Amino acid sequence: MDREPIITLHCILKDGKRETTKLRDHPLCDARELAKWVLHIGNGLYTEVHICIEDGIVETIQLPSMADMIWMT
Repeated sequence: MDREPIITLHCILKDGKRETTKLRDHPLCDARELAKWVLHIGNGLYTEVHICIEDGIVETIQLPSMADMIWMT
């Protein structure tokens, strides 16, 4: 039985420090949703979240800029 790879979320704070969370047995789509949720609920605490697997960074989710937020409304 194939298992999902261990996914690591590196949540980057405004000061450049990072907080790390490991997700076991979760698909990549769940990691993307969690990364978006962390940025939203963090209310500006985090600037971006790197989604990584054992091979390296898969994707980076960034906090939308104010210009992007205005454009979306």
